Amino acid sequence: MNSKKPIYVTQPYMPPLEEFIPYLEQIWDNKWLTNNGHYHRQLEKELCEYLAVPYVSLFSNGTLALMVALQALRIAGEVITTPYSFVATTHSLHWNNIHPVFVDIDPVTFNIDPQKIEAAITPRATAIVPVHIYGNPCDVDKIQRIADTYSLKVIYDAAHAFGVRRNGKSVLNYGDLSVLSFHATKIFNTFEGGAIVCHDEEMKRRIDFLKNFGIADEVTVVVPGINAKMN
Repeated sequence: MNSKKPIYVTQPYMPPLEEFIPYLEQIWDNKWLTNNGHYHRQLEKELCEYLAVPYVSLFSNGTLALMVALQALRIAGEVITTPYSFVATTHSLHWNNIHPVFVDIDPVTFNIDPQKIEAAITPRATAIVPVHIYGNPCDVDKIQRIADTYSLKVIYDAAHAFGVRRNGKSVLNYGDLSVLSFHATKIFNTFEGGAIVCHDEEMKRRIDFLKNFGIADEVTVVVPGINAKMN
């Protein structure tokens, strides 16, 4: 039987509309649409609790979150990463004028192969950007040992790793920063959206400056920033 009705590979999960409307009514009443509004602050707080991480900074999408993560750690030169990822991983490096150095993947996990990372490190290398493919965690212990040996930063592209735990610990607590995507195709979505997970208040403050034009207060800009805020 022929049918013109499309068959979707996947569709985003959405709450019942009747549950969503009261939140919209409150937003329409207070007219606070962006710039760290009530629901923005509430979501950051509750994500920290749910994901068991110290700090979350929300973004308009995961690509901008990764671009800002690289800026926050002042990454330059070369970065070791995987060719097996969505293009946003590599594009974020190019937008920061960083040269990606690709390392092959493990044929079983599809994650970056830690055994091949050291051979790709040059004096220009400043960081490793592994990707937790399909929510399957990278070998975070081996990667961290290599990073410590060569004084490299580690930023995890954790777009697929919302809520993933390893030995009872959130995988988002590994590395210097982890970047999440809340795109409509992800397990947890905000239509479009993303976040950076970090480990201390000073880094959270720097990230928040960078995503909001570098604005500290009404008269002070402390760093060249970008507009990457979640509404």
